Amino acid sequence: MVINVDIDIEQCRENDKIKEIISKSGLPIKYIKLLLRLSDAIYINAINYNVIIDQGKVIILLISSKPEDKTGVFNTTSLNNVLYKIRDIEKENDDFRTKCEIEDNLLKILIEVNN
Repeated sequence: MVINVDIDIEQCRENDKIKEIISKSGLPIKYIKLLLRLSDAIYINAINYNVIIDQGKVIILLISSKPEDKTGVFNTTSLNNVLYKIRDIEKENDDFRTKCEIEDNLLKILIEVNN
């Protein structure tokens, strides 16, 4: 069974709304914990983003830093904080594999979860 969760940029403007979507998604607890930790880090660092979960992969598209809201423009400190959080999560979880790609001026973070 494949569970798809798509959190769009408008929803990402309200962290409580994201947490509710994630918590009620029906995803395995491992995904819920991962997404809740990442949503906090991304929200605190004022980055617009989108999340897609499909077939064991979490795809996070970092779009832009607030308040500029220009696609592909990021505050370096904020971006660094989010990437450090992802690194820490990967270190704590041997079954997560992470890689980053640039796609259409977006930073695409792929997290593969091995069950």
